[in-house]
Amino acid sequence: MRTFIAAALAAFTALAAPAALAQADWPARPVKIIVPAPAAGPFDRIIRPLAQHMAGTLKQSVIVENRPSAGNIVGTQAGATAPADGYTLTMTGMLNTIAQGMYENVPFDIVKDFAHIAAIGEGAQWLVARPDAGYGTFADFVAAAKKEPGKINYATSGAGSTGHLVMEQLQHAAGVQLTHVPYKGGAPALQDVLAGVVPLTVIPQNAALMHVQSGKLKVLAVSSKERSPAAPQVPTFQELGYPQLTINSWVGLSAPKGTPAPIVQKVNAAVQAALRDPALLKQLESEGMVTLSAGPEQYTQLVRTDTERWGQLVKALNLKAN
Repeated sequence: MRTFIAAALAAFTALAAPAALAQADWPARPVKIIVPAPAAGPFDRIIRPLAQHMAGTLKQSVIVENRPSAGNIVGTQAGATAPADGYTLTMTGMLNTIAQGMYENVPFDIVKDFAHIAAIGEGAQWLVARPDAGYGTFADFVAAAKKEPGKINYATSGAGSTGHLVMEQLQHAAGVQLTHVPYKGGAPALQDVLAGVVPLTVIPQNAALMHVQSGKLKVLAVSSKERSPAAPQVPTFQELGYPQLTINSWVGLSAPKGTPAPIVQKVNAAVQAALRDPALLKQLESEGMVTLSAGPEQYTQLVRTDTERWGQLVKALNLKAN
């Protein structure tokens, strides 16, 4: 019996040693980050400077791969089903927690199928309209919407997007009826608003600011808790009497479920080091992002909490993207 036990222990040690060594040597080759959104978009502009900083910390290349789709589902699924060896990470975010309830038959569980590593940051949404739309203030917009139910269109980057949920909540809270015009991405939605095809949209600060400063768009309200330093004259939804519209859209990094804890900790350490770099912080600030110092436990809780939050709202409003 002793001989058998000794042999079993030796066999276990032989199998475990390479795995432990692989974790200790990680990363021994380039690391990939899947971004489930288009190149040059807000997600992409946030992750690329972060990936560059992480590469310096990890002493390996960190490659960004864009896999856009409605609800960020295709890219996120690729990340969920990748080998759990730390070489494929996924940029996850609040949009995933919305899509979990909005879309039928999502092929992964955003809470259970990932080892969530770290939050990167959060940013507010801006309700913007063309200056010639006739809405001098948010109150003007609500009055116009009440006068002509269903006649005012609003553009979003797609069904289940943050902008869509903000506007659905707004309709419910303000007692107005609007018509949703979903696009395949934020860029074409914004382009049609600028062209006068649709009068208004809800987009992140970084997508709106340049056009607001040039006078092509007017901000009616912002979803942050406090007024934005970039537009201090614009009220928050909370100030306007809609505290339920205080919403900051967040993003972070995740790995496939089962990724070894030592690798998760190494990635988290690389993210936290990047978020302490003043140059990177300045870049994120220019994108309207406020950093979030949330490691694996905190980020996992954020994903879980918002999945429950948005799932309840989607069910209450009877929303479906397909």
